[in-house]
Amino acid sequence: MSKDYRNYIRTLPCYVTGIIGNTEPHHIIGYNWLTGKAMSRKGSDLTCIPLTSELHRQIHNIGWATFEKEHNINQLEAMIATILQAEKDGMINI
Repeated sequence: MSKDYRNYIRTLPCYVTGIIGNTEPHHIIGYNWLTGKAMSRKGSDLTCIPLTSELHRQIHNIGWATFEKEHNINQLEAMIATILQAEKDGMINI
Protein backbone atom coordinates (compact mmCIF):
# COMPACT_ATOMS: atom_id res chain seq x y z
CA MET A 1 0.00 0.00 0.00
CA SER A 2 1.06 3.55 0.19
CA LYS A 3 1.07 6.87 1.91
CA ASP A 4 -2.20 7.61 0.08
CA TYR A 5 -3.90 4.70 1.86
CA ARG A 6 -2.56 5.76 5.25
CA ASN A 7 -3.79 9.29 4.57
CA TYR A 8 -7.19 7.83 3.65
CA ILE A 9 -7.27 6.02 7.03
CA ARG A 10 -6.75 9.41 8.71
CA THR A 11 -10.04 10.63 7.16
CA LEU A 12 -12.08 7.83 8.74
CA PRO A 13 -13.73 7.99 12.15
CA CYS A 14 -12.00 6.20 15.00
CA TYR A 15 -13.07 2.56 14.98
CA VAL A 16 -13.56 2.57 18.76
CA THR A 17 -15.12 5.97 19.47
CA GLY A 18 -16.52 7.07 16.12
CA ILE A 19 -14.80 10.44 16.55
CA ILE A 20 -13.90 12.06 13.25
CA GLY A 21 -10.57 13.83 13.07
CA ASN A 22 -7.41 13.23 15.05
CA THR A 23 -7.26 9.63 13.80
CA GLU A 24 -4.08 7.77 13.01
CA PRO A 25 -3.49 4.58 11.03
CA HIS A 26 -2.73 1.77 13.48
CA HIS A 27 -1.16 -1.38 12.02
CA ILE A 28 -2.92 -4.15 13.92
CA ILE A 29 -0.71 -6.14 16.27
CA GLY A 30 -0.86 -9.59 17.76
CA TYR A 31 -1.78 -11.36 14.52
CA ASN A 32 1.63 -11.85 12.91
CA TRP A 33 0.48 -15.05 11.21
CA LEU A 34 -1.87 -12.89 9.13
CA THR A 35 -0.13 -9.54 8.84
CA GLY A 36 3.34 -10.79 7.95
CA LYS A 37 4.76 -8.51 10.60
CA ALA A 38 8.29 -9.46 11.59
CA MET A 39 10.63 -8.19 14.25
CA SER A 40 10.58 -4.36 14.20
CA ARG A 41 8.69 -4.38 10.89
CA LYS A 42 5.10 -3.27 10.38
CA GLY A 43 2.69 -5.37 8.38
CA SER A 44 1.00 -4.27 5.19
CA ASP A 45 -0.82 -0.93 5.26
CA LEU A 46 -3.98 -2.95 4.55
CA THR A 47 -3.77 -3.99 8.19
CA CYS A 48 -4.32 -0.39 9.35
CA ILE A 49 -7.36 0.68 11.33
CA PRO A 50 -8.25 4.24 12.33
CA LEU A 51 -7.71 5.08 16.01
CA THR A 52 -7.55 8.41 17.80
CA SER A 53 -4.01 9.35 18.74
CA GLU A 54 -4.86 8.71 22.40
CA LEU A 55 -6.16 5.20 21.70
CA HIS A 56 -3.24 4.49 19.38
CA ARG A 57 -0.85 5.23 22.22
CA GLN A 58 -3.00 3.22 24.62
CA ILE A 59 -2.99 0.03 22.54
CA HIS A 60 0.80 0.11 22.45
CA ASN A 61 1.03 0.90 26.18
CA ILE A 62 -1.40 -1.68 27.59
CA GLY A 63 -1.04 -4.39 24.93
CA TRP A 64 -3.39 -5.46 22.19
CA ALA A 65 -5.24 -8.21 24.10
CA THR A 66 -6.04 -5.92 27.04
CA PHE A 67 -7.03 -3.13 24.65
CA GLU A 68 -9.41 -5.39 22.71
CA LYS A 69 -11.03 -6.61 25.92
CA GLU A 70 -11.28 -3.13 27.46
CA HIS A 71 -12.88 -1.62 24.34
CA ASN A 72 -14.83 -4.73 23.29
CA ILE A 73 -13.35 -4.79 19.81
CA ASN A 74 -11.42 -7.22 17.65
CA GLN A 75 -8.65 -5.79 15.52
CA LEU A 76 -9.24 -8.35 12.77
CA GLU A 77 -12.89 -7.33 12.49
CA ALA A 78 -11.85 -3.68 12.51
CA MET A 79 -9.32 -4.35 9.74
CA ILE A 80 -11.90 -6.09 7.57
CA ALA A 81 -14.43 -3.30 8.15
CA THR A 82 -11.79 -0.73 7.20
CA ILE A 83 -10.85 -2.59 4.01
CA LEU A 84 -14.50 -2.93 3.02
CA GLN A 85 -15.05 0.79 3.63
CA ALA A 86 -11.98 1.62 1.53
CA GLU A 87 -13.38 -0.46 -1.31
CA LYS A 88 -16.79 1.19 -0.99
CA ASP A 89 -15.12 4.62 -1.10
CA GLY A 90 -13.13 3.63 -4.21
CA MET A 91 -9.79 3.79 -2.43
CA ILE A 92 -8.92 0.17 -3.23
CA ASN A 93 -10.28 -2.53 -5.50
CA ILE A 94 -10.61 -6.02 -4.06
